[in-house]
Amino acid sequence: MKKTIAAVLLAGFINFTGIPALADIDMNQIPVKTQTAKIEHSYYKKSPVRSISVSEEKISIKAGNVIKVAFADNFSTKTAQIGDPVSFVLNEDFKTMEDTILLPAGTMIYGEVTEVIPTRYWNRNAQAFIKLNEIVLPTGQRGDISARVYSKNSALKKSTWAAFGKAAGYTVGLFGIGTGIGAIVGAIVGEVGIACLAIGMPVGGGVGLIAGSVFKGLNYNAKAGKEIKIQLNDDFDITLKRDELNAI
Repeated sequence: MKKTIAAVLLAGFINFTGIPALADIDMNQIPVKTQTAKIEHSYYKKSPVRSISVSEEKISIKAGNVIKVAFADNFSTKTAQIGDPVSFVLNEDFKTMEDTILLPAGTMIYGEVTEVIPTRYWNRNAQAFIKLNEIVLPTGQRGDISARVYSKNSALKKSTWAAFGKAAGYTVGLFGIGTGIGAIVGAIVGEVGIACLAIGMPVGGGVGLIAGSVFKGLNYNAKAGKEIKIQLNDDFDITLKRDELNAI
């Protein structure tokens, strides 16, 4: 069955919304082979949901599943604007642990920027939020999809550690190792702002206040090819077309 599904996907006999009605064919006259769907599992073991329903007629990737994609173009929160298009590509087949190909390499997923939060003082990193809503197979067939960035708050952003590493490095150079340690310890206790000051000031002899106030956070930058993970908001169904219909 795995080979059949893979061959059907790659050949383009696929429909994202169901089998279309054809004017000259009486669907009731065509015998339908029914089969109970089986549950397979995605490779990404940390995915909140890993179940994928697979049968000869339909694949259903359940909401919550995580898919690895790559930026098709360069991206930066420094220049991103609300409404900007964002494109991702699958560099490799998305398949189950049972080796069923669900989406072939070369599949494109498109979306747009819905919100951008710029860098701020107190080491607040920039964030970008993206809504993904369209998928296009290598065959050119298109469908709707609902997905978001897979992260703590569904945002594209630099890690908090990266911002504090930058601040600590500058602080060590300007005011000594004690203050640099204060900035790092502050990052452990609380990601940003007051928590950093509360720890950074006593450990660093009070200079933690300067480190916290003069440094802005970092922008998120991604070159084409950088891989991230996205998560499905809703079930994504792929209905396989029957060969006897010869429909495209």
